[in-house]
Amino acid sequence: MDIGKTIKELRRQRGITQESLAETLRVSVQTVSRWENEINAPDLSMLPQLAVYFKVTTDYLLGLERNDTMAKLLKTTETFELSSKQEAEEMVLKFKGEKFPVLKDHKIISNGDKVILEVTKEFNSELDSMKFE
Repeated sequence: MDIGKTIKELRRQRGITQESLAETLRVSVQTVSRWENEINAPDLSMLPQLAVYFKVTTDYLLGLERNDTMAKLLKTTETFELSSKQEAEEMVLKFKGEKFPVLKDHKIISNGDKVILEVTKEFNSELDSMKFE
């Protein structure tokens, strides 16, 4: 795994200084230097921030080869049976408030004394605009 070399290459390609990267990620310049010289590696929690910052995937940062036969979850449709339309609407509001996955569509269907909520969520949507803290 050459994550340090990858970070250094991405930073240089974009004309970013170690100081600027460190400030953005709220780490010391020495930390960035240690990553790039492969003395240390970024914490696991730092990988999504680095990926968003450089607009790459965490797989790319980790040097994992892309395998076109690998499955990738893009979208799900979930169905819930609820007791009232109000409960369904509250659940939709909860899903709308979540950053990930992104709620793309929903249907509320009354079926006698039951209410069916069907929601569609996307997993590969708006990742570039996500902020990791």
